[in-house]
Amino acid sequence: MRTNKTKAKLAANQCAIGAGIAFPSPDLVELCAVVGFDFVTFDTEHEPMGSEQVVHCIRAAEAYDMTPIVRVSRNPDLILKFMNAGAQGIHVPRCTTANDLKELVKWTRFHPLGERTFYNRGRSGDFSVGVTDTAAWAQAANSELLVIGMVEEVKALENLDEMLKVPGVDAIHLGHMDLWQSMGMPPDMKGVFETIDEIARRGVAAGKHMSHTIRLTDDAVHRMGAYMKIGSRMFTVSPLDFLRQGGVKLTKAVRDMEKKVLAR
Repeated sequence: MRTNKTKAKLAANQCAIGAGIAFPSPDLVELCAVVGFDFVTFDTEHEPMGSEQVVHCIRAAEAYDMTPIVRVSRNPDLILKFMNAGAQGIHVPRCTTANDLKELVKWTRFHPLGERTFYNRGRSGDFSVGVTDTAAWAQAANSELLVIGMVEEVKALENLDEMLKVPGVDAIHLGHMDLWQSMGMPPDMKGVFETIDEIARRGVAAGKHMSHTIRLTDDAVHRMGAYMKIGSRMFTVSPLDFLRQGGVKLTKAVRDMEKKVLAR
């Protein structure tokens, strides 16, 4: 069983920085590894990535010893397939009750924590080669898997205390855009980030790792620092932000230069 380096970092109270991957590209995964990201999250919730494409991306992450996480809708069959394919983390959105998280644990953990269908003959179990103690392997699988529930609706606040008591959930990821939508889309995101701060503080106090998506605006590092002070340790950024921002700045600068040069 491979060590989940992201989970180990979080356990050591260190920060883990990851890349949210929106399209299936093993080359992009490898690039994310060599520039220093700790994990990659493949967003199959929003994007039309096929299971086999995700498996190739998982392989790329494994080759560079980076944690592969799959963000997947509340579908136990899909979750099982991605875990069997080698995902070291499962990230499930739209968790609003304690029962939502209990179901997530049931789907992702082996006995005694859950009821995950037992299977170690695929990639996640090295095709069962060298596995002489299946109970020990299952225990290690429970230990190394990073289970992330996503809180992104204001109604979850009513149930938050009970949600944070659910064992087997390692981290809570906070989705600010759907939270904003569930709050009625207030102008200028009024109250949204204050609510996120409140959830993060309560989550840290309850012993959960708190996770955030950070848009790469000019104050991105400052915002990460503010969340670090609260106790959050897991941050996800989009590689597309680098292209969007760098590309816009470069093309504008070149066009401006072009006007100056051609005007002479």
